[in-house]
Amino acid sequence: MSSIGTLRGCAEKHLQTYVDPRGPRAFRTYDWQGDPERLSPLDCLAPALLSVRIGYKQVVPLFRPDGPGAEVLQSMEAVLANETCATADFLDVTLDAPTGPWSLVDRALVATGEAGGTGLPDFKAVAVTKILHRKRPNLVPIFDRNIYQFYLGENPISGAYKDTPRRLWPLLQADLRSQKEWIQDLIAAIRTPDDRPLSLLRAADIIIWEHAASGCDT
Repeated sequence: MSSIGTLRGCAEKHLQTYVDPRGPRAFRTYDWQGDPERLSPLDCLAPALLSVRIGYKQVVPLFRPDGPGAEVLQSMEAVLANETCATADFLDVTLDAPTGPWSLVDRALVATGEAGGTGLPDFKAVAVTKILHRKRPNLVPIFDRNIYQFYLGENPISGAYKDTPRRLWPLLQADLRSQKEWIQDLIAAIRTPDDRPLSLLRAADIIIWEHAASGCDT
């Protein structure tokens, strides 16, 4: 299995490139948390800042009074409403538990493909995780093609929402548990644009994504 530990030599370079306020990346826009207890329409458009193709066609249905979009929004809001989720850490959660913080995250991912029996076209795991990560940065990792490819050696299927991301989570969790110490040391001085500590999950996403996007061969 690939490990973020193999990127230790270039990780600091990738982090500094990404968080550079004059650089080309989305750190100073996406990484504003906003109200951590609610999801607004603008929060649901935030994945666009991380290259997700999302617009009014995907977001408007979330804020209708009923229907599959409303069910998906409710499932994401359930994560924010749960007190345990507010303090839970991805590295510590049980990924296959039927109850608890991770079960709520998983339910939100599943809802995008099954809500109302119809699902939401073009709104799947990538969008859900990039919406929820801003609100619960220590609990919800970002599901991204580059991260998936790094750990599994292949690209995820288009429109993944259930079994595909479930393949990634245990690999990511085990790896970050084993590499936690040096990553935490690396990010100790980094603050988000709204002056929060950078989460380990976001740091790992940045390092792996930037490594792939930059074509780094270190």
